[in-house]
Amino acid sequence: MADSLFPSELMEALGMLRPVFHASSWHSFLYLMAGLLLGQAKAGVVRASLLAPPSYNWRRIPDLLRRNRWSGIKLMGALTSLILSRLYPEAFPTHLFWVLDLTYLEKPYARAIEGILRHWRPHRKAGQGRILKGHGLVLVGHLYQKSARRFRAFLLGGLLYLKQATPVELGGQLLSQLPLPQEAHNVVVVDRGLTSIKLAKSAREQGAYTLGRVKANATFYLEATQADYKGRGRRPTYGAKFRADETPKEQMSRMEMSVPVDGKLVPGVVYRGSFLRRGFSAPVDLIRVEVGGLPPWLLMLTDPTLTTEEAIWAYYGRSQVEVAIGEAKALGLEAYRGRRLEGISRWPMVIGTVHSLLQLMAVGVLKVELPRQGWPWYPVENTVGAIQRRLIGWFLRRHFSDFSASEEKVEEIQKAA
Repeated sequence: MADSLFPSELMEALGMLRPVFHASSWHSFLYLMAGLLLGQAKAGVVRASLLAPPSYNWRRIPDLLRRNRWSGIKLMGALTSLILSRLYPEAFPTHLFWVLDLTYLEKPYARAIEGILRHWRPHRKAGQGRILKGHGLVLVGHLYQKSARRFRAFLLGGLLYLKQATPVELGGQLLSQLPLPQEAHNVVVVDRGLTSIKLAKSAREQGAYTLGRVKANATFYLEATQADYKGRGRRPTYGAKFRADETPKEQMSRMEMSVPVDGKLVPGVVYRGSFLRRGFSAPVDLIRVEVGGLPPWLLMLTDPTLTTEEAIWAYYGRSQVEVAIGEAKALGLEAYRGRRLEGISRWPMVIGTVHSLLQLMAVGVLKVELPRQGWPWYPVENTVGAIQRRLIGWFLRRHFSDFSASEEKVEEIQKAA
């Protein structure tokens, strides 16, 4: 049975996702999870059927993604509830941090695949063109604060960018589907490409706040004073107008603190002040971080209860989502070969589930007895990649003979392909 492919503790965690699926889809989902956790399904989802009994029809694995009736959004919500219950079993902290990011899955030779668009390449390397061909994804994750200055990112899922909606609108849709706990202040951390008033308004509708880097030419206003009133008509709301990099420092509080830059603590000067922005009814805080001769950081924060130091470290911790995206791509985020839009749009939710389960084991809140990696040149045992390799070792000790026998299916799959 599919249950025997997982350690009992991991199977217990997977049980919280059971209400998302019908009975006929649940076993196929478990086989797909086992195939991805063990690395078999990265080369092709049908290879996950090698872990199933010989009587299992391998065609049910791709049909799970492209035909079966289950909601990727509901899977993301159930996964979020699972992560929160494991990370915070007693009570939620004062602030919970979430992260949104945009990534691209390059598929230069793709043909007849739905959702393929041409995107502007954000970071060009030597030999690469300015335009890439592939899928664009807006991903959402949870930033787990292990300590005051250490974060881990859990990928929850994502939505495919198809030009019917902007990445900012897709980010708002993702936030609206998350079961955000009302007992804590939920802060969404984003980078400069997604920071906008529209996202701040979408987050506010869900009872959340935003923290993100703004462009230097973003417009901020002081609150109107009596001197701005001309004596007739409606009293103005907005006073003097400034660019973000030209806001008056005399209107901001100044403090000196150590700022994280490239993994090191560097002395810096931080300014913080409250301003207004058009289209957003509440005041926002602008944080200006000056470190040496580097260009200043300009952070916009809509949560007044978050301290300046917490805001700076939370934004610095946002870089962990880049690590998580790299780990997800290593797990197979850009390896899906299906052509239908249903399977392509569900795939990020499936990979997010795999990544979050491995991350739960890596941080130690999901305790599973696994064999040690035993690499003298790399002693770290609690990364996502190390946990996956240790899980493969557990599986080979338990099911190597069964897995070797199932290789007879390979010939049948190759003939059908």
